[in-house]
Amino acid sequence: MTTEDTDHYRYADREGEGWIRNGPGDTYTTHPRYDLAPLTKADLETQRGPLRPIGLMGQGESARLAEALAGAGKKGLATFLVALHRTALTLIDDGASTAVFTAGRPGSWEAADLRQALRLGDDIADSRIDRAALETARELLLKWVTGPVQPELGDGLASILGDAAEKAGSWAAITDEWLEGNDLIEHWTSAYRQSFNPTTGVAEF
Repeated sequence: MTTEDTDHYRYADREGEGWIRNGPGDTYTTHPRYDLAPLTKADLETQRGPLRPIGLMGQGESARLAEALAGAGKKGLATFLVALHRTALTLIDDGASTAVFTAGRPGSWEAADLRQALRLGDDIADSRIDRAALETARELLLKWVTGPVQPELGDGLASILGDAAEKAGSWAAITDEWLEGNDLIEHWTSAYRQSFNPTTGVAEF
């Protein structure tokens, strides 16, 4: 059986909308939104295709982005946000929707934070950006939102930022003074801000 023959649990349609197989009779819905009627797999393909299955982000790719952001030092987080924003603009310029960034789990709080984070890179000065890391981030982000498999990015990207902070030694090591204490970023990445103190044996934030 080929990948094309398999009915996956989640799909992203051609407009970036996320669909999940949780409707009556194994139909697909846009849960938690219900403004679009449930569709069978065949109807979904006909009306909203081509479809891309929601799948895992490659470990090698996620590690590559984390390394690039960690290597950017205090420019890491700002660089990531600029890459995120510019990738969203690329999609819009191509007539696509930024909904694809959250197609994996559109109803999650991580997805809600990611939707807001797409705007944060709009006014970040070039002096705050690491060019090499920006190139890597844009390459991978564009691949993830347009490639044959759509990764879940709401939690996935937050996890990568956590990995970058760990590789760099701390969150402060990848965060410049203008992004310190940013409520949205801290909430979005809250699951990955816990660190273990080997001296006290206590987990700390």
